[in-house]
Amino acid sequence: MLGWINWRPGGLPRIRNRVELLHGMPVCRVEISGKAMPLLRLFLRREERVLRQAGVREGAWADDLPECLQLGLIPVETAPLRRAMLPALLEQAFRQKRLSGASASVRLTAEGTSLPVYWAAQLLAQRVRYLHLDTGYGQGALEEWLLQRYGLACGGAEPELEVTLRRDGAPSALLLGENCLRQGIEYILPPDLRGVIPGGGEGEQLLAALYRQERLRPAELAVARIHFDA
Repeated sequence: MLGWINWRPGGLPRIRNRVELLHGMPVCRVEISGKAMPLLRLFLRREERVLRQAGVREGAWADDLPECLQLGLIPVETAPLRRAMLPALLEQAFRQKRLSGASASVRLTAEGTSLPVYWAAQLLAQRVRYLHLDTGYGQGALEEWLLQRYGLACGGAEPELEVTLRRDGAPSALLLGENCLRQGIEYILPPDLRGVIPGGGEGEQLLAALYRQERLRPAELAVARIHFDA
């Protein structure tokens, strides 16, 4: 089960939890109030034990939640959702950067040439004119595969966009790797999730959990904006 943490810094120190369904997915809503003072910290330690005993290991929360209030939970990994959303993310990236697929040049980077890298390279090969690779071990095999399957020889004009699966990718690139949550994505939600899923990283974590449990299909989402930082 997923822990969904909400915090109000005002009021008396208090923690409450309840189990509810989010689009058919069970979540443990944890509501924390009060400043991180000794009494609240005592409650936090007790709540962390309760969640651990209940099998709650992952969590979602607002971007500004202090680490001491995260109850030892691991943040939901959003990279699988972003990779599934890559076609829509590319379309939006092209619109924001005013690129045309017929002439666009893109660099794909990764720390190693894994299956997700092949998927991204395949999609890019179908949508851009020039593709540059910097994907570490296995890049040669990927280049040969792209040449045989799509007749694409990597290289060409200077890249105008980077798509990266690296954990430490530059925020000016489209981030698809671990730790990609530091780049904000604004999604257009299906009607039954509007007003239920918040914005920011908290919302994307919840969407990623729904996608992982096959309770949400990528086709149900659209991308409104990618927050590139130059």
